[in-house]
Amino acid sequence: MLEPDRLINTSEEDEKARLLIISSLSPTNPNQDIRGDCRCAKSSVKITINRKIKRTTNRKKKTTANTIIHNGNEYGINNGNDKCDLYVPILDRIIDQFEIAQQKWARVFVLRIELHMPHPTQDNKCITGFNKRLFQRLKREYEFKDIGFTWAREYHGLGKGQHYHYALFLDGNKIRHSSRINGFIRASWERPMGGYSLGYIKRPFYLVDSEDVAQKVIYRLSYLAKTRGKGHRPAQTKDFQCSRMKHLS
Repeated sequence: MLEPDRLINTSEEDEKARLLIISSLSPTNPNQDIRGDCRCAKSSVKITINRKIKRTTNRKKKTTANTIIHNGNEYGINNGNDKCDLYVPILDRIIDQFEIAQQKWARVFVLRIELHMPHPTQDNKCITGFNKRLFQRLKREYEFKDIGFTWAREYHGLGKGQHYHYALFLDGNKIRHSSRINGFIRASWERPMGGYSLGYIKRPFYLVDSEDVAQKVIYRLSYLAKTRGKGHRPAQTKDFQCSRMKHLS
């Protein structure tokens, strides 16, 4: 078996090593660029396998409180019975996009999704591609002008691996149930060769038309701001992202 970073100097073993790298690529990502893992020269091949994901230090403000005040509104947040740190900047951005959605639409449809994948990545291209495919389908089917979203990238070792917690904010006058949209989500995320799947979410959607339901939504979405599982990425790769809907003037 080839060892990580070992240099091999015969042309026959060069070819064997190159084929080993190519054959070990995930079949669900046929366009993956292998140059980062295999550097071929006339007389040597440098091989890197089983590369570990290092934890990147986050310097965001944290809270263990069970409420947060945003724009004068107080929301309950899920701090795991005072045991879970939450990132305040992430909470603020989630709540901000949700409140903008409330300004735009009389009813806000909120859908929670969990996206699983077969292997860790050094970037978030998979979620960027997912957004593009999903939004094209949603705009074509429902003629949405605005789509709100938020996602959080997490990694919990080999047990659960890398995955994404995700939420959509949509016009609740155009969509009332998740059954149809689930098909669009599945088609936008899953791959023919497998490995990319949707996690089970209990009570996945809300139609927000009252303060009581809004409170339940923010409590539920505050889970995306937890510190646990974040930071396992290169420094330039994000743990979190959301839409950029603007406040109505």
